[in-house]
Amino acid sequence: KVPDRYQRWTGSHREMRSYFPRQGNYLLKATFFILFVCLTSFHFPIDRLALHIGKPYAALVKDSTFPVERQTAVYPSEPPEVDSTWISSPVVITFDDPEHGFTLPQTIYGAVGYSKGKVDGITTSPMVETLPFAQTAKLLGELQSMFRKTGWTPELAEGNDWIKVSSDEEKRQLQAKLFDQADGVILLIPNKYSLLMHIKCYARCDERDAETARYLIDIGLSRDHFSD
Repeated sequence: KVPDRYQRWTGSHREMRSYFPRQGNYLLKATFFILFVCLTSFHFPIDRLALHIGKPYAALVKDSTFPVERQTAVYPSEPPEVDSTWISSPVVITFDDPEHGFTLPQTIYGAVGYSKGKVDGITTSPMVETLPFAQTAKLLGELQSMFRKTGWTPELAEGNDWIKVSSDEEKRQLQAKLFDQADGVILLIPNKYSLLMHIKCYARCDERDAETARYLIDIGLSRDHFSD
């Protein structure tokens, strides 16, 4: 007759053997799950471009994580001069004037022009794709609010004013206008900077269908040539 204590021991051993494989499978699955979450939730940092009109090229390179030198065309003069930097990958642009600076939403295209080794002009869009009108109008309102807060004001010229998107009626009127022509505003830091912002219908505009049309905002920055 097998002693009771041996039966108890062998019974416990069988239970342990059946328990640990289940634990092993659980731990293996948990490890793979954690690895999957880490891989899918990891995002490479977005490059940043820090500049303002008049900023030296060398300072732009130093202050930016965007690969400025690799994306810059150099004019073959003697000595060579930087001509333009081209944006074709995700980047966040910061206009780093200490008083009138701002940061635009992420973009994937734009260009920076230079004159005598300093930033002379910037063209970009604060968007990575065309959007329906409602989303574009919301972004337009947010941009205008940001520019107001940092001291930008419309040029004093007839017909030049903030683009009105506060009420549903203003949005309806703007959308109807954009089927035929773009709208825009010139903003100034007098005697220092100018900013031209356009909103336009960009895709499927001929259909004149508010549900299918897609829109785009463009922004250009340069010296203030309007206050002279």
